[in-house]
Order: sequence, then C-alpha cells, then structure tokens
Amino acid sequence: MAEEKKYSGYGYHGGGRKATGIKRVAICISGQPEQIEKLKKMAAQEEKTVSAFIFEKTGVMK
Repeated sequence: MAEEKKYSGYGYHGGGRKATGIKRVAICISGQPEQIEKLKKMAAQEEKTVSAFIFEKTGVMK
C-alpha cells in the first residue's frame, strides 16, 4: 500500500494564490515622515492611490 506524503512547513502542497496573469512589482521609497504624509495627502486630494499619483506625475503610463 502506498504511503501518503506528509508535507511540512507553511501551508499545504498546492496551496497559495492562483496566477491571475497580472504581474506586479513593489518598490519602496524612503523619506521624512512629513514628506511621506504630504505625498499621501496630495494623492488623496486627487482621489488617487499613491502609486497612481506617482505614475501620473512622473509621466510613466500604466
């Protein structure tokens, strides 16, 4: 009789998020707390995420 494999570690075999076809990469920026807060407020005033705000202001299209 075949013995069933037992998986250890995080999650289970075959688990995790399924591929959506949308690829994303994250970056991190650093600044003084006041600078980051101002950036967030400026994005909120235009009803945009910080990412969308930065892309628009730098001329990088999605």
